[in-house]
Amino acid sequence: MPNPALVLENLRIIDHNNKLNNLLNPSNPIVINQDIDKCSLFYEDARFLSFLEKLKNQIEVADQYLFLWNKSPIFANSKVFERFGEKYTFITFTKFALSDVEDVVSLWGSRNYIKTLVDRFDFWVTVRDREGRIVLCNQSFEDFVGKQYDEIIGKTLPEIFGETEAVKEQIETDQQLFRREKEQVHLHQTLVDAKGRSHYIEVTKFPINFGNEEFVFCISIDASELDYIRQLYEESSTLYRALIENAFDAIYLMKSRHYVYVNPRFCELTGYTAEELTSEDFDFIVLLPEESRKYLEWRYQMRLEGKEIPNQYELELLHKSGKRVFVEVSTVSVGKPGEVLVMGIMRDITQRKIYEQQLRESEERLKELNAAKDKFFNIIAHDLRAPISGLISMTKTLIENSDILTPEETKELLTELLDYANQSFNLLENLLQWSRSQTGTIPFKPEDTDLYEIALSSVVINEPNAKQKGISISNLVPEGSISFVDRNMITTVVRNLISNAIKFTNPGGEIQILLKDNTDDYELIVADNGVGMDSEKLSKLFKIGENISTPGTAHEKGSGLGLILVKEFVEKNGGSIRVESEVGKGTRFFIKLPKKK
Repeated sequence: MPNPALVLENLRIIDHNNKLNNLLNPSNPIVINQDIDKCSLFYEDARFLSFLEKLKNQIEVADQYLFLWNKSPIFANSKVFERFGEKYTFITFTKFALSDVEDVVSLWGSRNYIKTLVDRFDFWVTVRDREGRIVLCNQSFEDFVGKQYDEIIGKTLPEIFGETEAVKEQIETDQQLFRREKEQVHLHQTLVDAKGRSHYIEVTKFPINFGNEEFVFCISIDASELDYIRQLYEESSTLYRALIENAFDAIYLMKSRHYVYVNPRFCELTGYTAEELTSEDFDFIVLLPEESRKYLEWRYQMRLEGKEIPNQYELELLHKSGKRVFVEVSTVSVGKPGEVLVMGIMRDITQRKIYEQQLRESEERLKELNAAKDKFFNIIAHDLRAPISGLISMTKTLIENSDILTPEETKELLTELLDYANQSFNLLENLLQWSRSQTGTIPFKPEDTDLYEIALSSVVINEPNAKQKGISISNLVPEGSISFVDRNMITTVVRNLISNAIKFTNPGGEIQILLKDNTDDYELIVADNGVGMDSEKLSKLFKIGENISTPGTAHEKGSGLGLILVKEFVEKNGGSIRVESEVGKGTRFFIKLPKKK
């Protein structure tokens, strides 16, 4: 038998010829009765496992392509025969290169047989001699160059493809193989087929012997489709990177609490450079206020524990400059417990947060305005109606009883008539001032103003009412106490506070107007020793929606609007107001006013 061969019983080697020794690994000779998969003759891959499966099932195979232990290619053929009732498998091997020199025909049969074998391959096969002439090729190569087998045999690569760089590289590497400088060569080339189409080729070639001659066995695989996919991937990667680099949103990639990538928008959002953010020393904690820090620590711990958490959330960041930025974050987490990789997209929503805050403030303001409107109508419907009704009643009494009233009775009625008129006037004045302040039509003209003069004029206006109750008013404000305020507004403030103090001070009581000189401002104090207020009433002062108006010590009526107006005018002038009061001991209003512009 000219070819290497062996005989199996099941998978056990029971005999082989001497030719098989040429294929063996010298350090691992075949042992009779050894299983074929234990003899180290073959390189174990998917082909070999498939071959073993066929042998187990005693399926005959033809031209099974395998690799020997040294990865040399080989073909196996098997036949199943029966002898003395037992089945055996006879396997022969054919190989392109053998260590012992034999005639090609004796080794392989005819050249047509070899041609039939290689024609079965989808990849291109060529065998070239030392002069570069093609002595064998398969059908796939014929199809590629668009020529018949007889037109190719004996031709060189330059005669078929022309003097291209790829052809020059093929010739040079052929000679390296013939000179035994290399045992195998791998190339990546571009060739043009018979129809003018370019193909990306992966080439593997190695030296072989046919009889006494040396040849180069060349296998070429058309990887054009793979190369096209690679190019698409590279182009897609470039496109996606360009999109990410120019995205409106901030995009980042974080691994184990460190940024591994940030786009320019993320740098803009945080104020740090990409080099700073992706540095091993950078701790993302510096970007987070306390509340945001606690929230992200919780998310991070949940990820490590493999628990589900929302992928979208809102967060507050600290810009490098110190300003705060609100962002909306969407994240995707990958990785295994203990190692978390997060890709995130951030959108700046700071302006939206500002609008939301403004909307909330507008809603609160609207509630206040609605309450003010209701209060306004309540004042018109109730508080203004009472004094005007009194005026009408007193006037009617005077007219109907003028003939029978004594001078003392007439004077008493006229006095009450004056009180009703003053109440109506004061109320109308406050209503006018308040409505103008709400609509923004009241002029605001701050100037250097002597607070002594304001206190004095306010005392003069309220003195008649104070005398009726025997209340003394002391102006203890030093002359020349200059404050930068709107004279008319602050006059209204002091007048209302004195009027309020008279209302809630018992007959014979005392009211003082004091001034405390601070470094940057004055503190004007209106104090009385009247009935005072409890904490509940104090908490409701200056609130338009709260009706805390109560009758005075002489049953004086009021609307509660005066104190609302006082607070608005004080704050309009850059000041503030506070109250101290104790039931049965009196009340003190403290007004801070600026000294200078």
